[in-house]
Amino acid sequence: MTSSEMKKYLKKKKRKRAILVSVFLAVLALGLALGYAFLIRPAFLEDEPRTADTEVQQEQETEPGFESTDISANFTEPEPEPEPFDEFDIHVMMVGDDLLHMGLVNQGVQADGTRNYDFLFKDILEFIDAADIAIVNQESPIAGNDRGFSGYPAFNSPTEAADAIAKAGFDVVLTATNHTYDQGLNGLIYFHDYFTTNYPRISVVGTHSNLNEDSRTSHNGSYWLDKYGVSPNDRPRFDDLELAPEDKVNTANFIIKEVNGVRISILNYTYSHNWATWANGLDGYLNRLCVYDPGTRELDFNTINPEVLEDIRLAREVSDIVIVCPHWGYEYSFEPCAYQKDFARQMIDAGADVIIGAHPHIVEPVEYITTDSGNSGLCYYSIGNFIHCQVPNYTSFEGLAWVTIHVDENGAHVDLDNSGALPLVEYQTWAPLYIQGVYPLEDFTADMAAKHASNYRGGGAMNLDILNQWDSNLFGGFSLTKEDILGAS
Repeated sequence: MTSSEMKKYLKKKKRKRAILVSVFLAVLALGLALGYAFLIRPAFLEDEPRTADTEVQQEQETEPGFESTDISANFTEPEPEPEPFDEFDIHVMMVGDDLLHMGLVNQGVQADGTRNYDFLFKDILEFIDAADIAIVNQESPIAGNDRGFSGYPAFNSPTEAADAIAKAGFDVVLTATNHTYDQGLNGLIYFHDYFTTNYPRISVVGTHSNLNEDSRTSHNGSYWLDKYGVSPNDRPRFDDLELAPEDKVNTANFIIKEVNGVRISILNYTYSHNWATWANGLDGYLNRLCVYDPGTRELDFNTINPEVLEDIRLAREVSDIVIVCPHWGYEYSFEPCAYQKDFARQMIDAGADVIIGAHPHIVEPVEYITTDSGNSGLCYYSIGNFIHCQVPNYTSFEGLAWVTIHVDENGAHVDLDNSGALPLVEYQTWAPLYIQGVYPLEDFTADMAAKHASNYRGGGAMNLDILNQWDSNLFGGFSLTKEDILGAS
């Protein structure tokens, strides 16, 4: 083969190789293209909208009259069911006149010459313990031992009697009675301050020891010092304070006790201080139930002090339950007098839920009152004495007021089915006179009745029949048993 033929052969072979390479590359490119189109690209586009779909969607959004709906916008999770309200009861109890005649004062003297009066309340401790708020009407003033002790008509009782009240567990002491002023204004102030100084947990209502005293709530002086650094008696600094809203209400004439968030106001007033005229300088120290003539200071026992009704209206605004404890009526009368009935209705119209009266020394009826205005309230006209040395048999029949306040999702209200009076009997024995105790009527036996001092002191016969008759006539459907209060033992 010549050189020219060799060149032609090599050139032809090179062109053939180039064609094969081109064909191979074309086939490879086609394979890659097909693989991308059918295998790789769908995998990448799996979670993305297709172009055609997007275009359709855009066309639909721009098409007139068509609105897209976001279903998730109309879906809301259901609100959880509210927790059911846990209903509960609050119990308030009160006993009547703690009236220390000299027989009781002397009975408290111990062998070593000291005094102790724990025996006064030994028989009702379980009821005090069962109550959320326990109230006692301290009839005889406690004006200081250095004055000496006295009974009727101008009482002064030992400070150890106040100690016994605190030890028994009472929460509230009523101090507005017709005997509060027996030892004058200084005696009244001592009476008030002995409790507030020595037993600050006990609320005193009915008296005040300082005209500048401003107990805008039931707080003690330490409350104001801790919160604001100023006592209410530190004027004018206290007046210049910017008080918190809850501290702005002036409730100087009543106290508020709070139980599980429920606010219970307690008010106490006396018709007089055993005078027909109101003493000069006494306003602001002793809560007064009746009006008096500014010129003569003569009391009008048939007209209620308008400040009482204002106090009740204010208490209604700042509390859930209002309890008024008036010292009123006629002594030794089984029936409430006309002014008691009139005052009771005015108090209920002003906002009182419960009225618990004292002063007559004997029990008067319990009545659920509905006024002409349609307002209602539970009224104990008088629960009588608690401890005393009086002679008549009917002065030893007594009542323990028991008020059940039921609290539900609608608020607090008096539960009439579980409120009423537990009949009590003070057991006196004779020769010499000795107060054995104060017992529930159901625990008072025929033998005890036969030995009662009234049988020997000219106070009338004492027996179970007459006691049960008084219970039926005066307490009626509101008479309670120990089981009603304490439950089955």
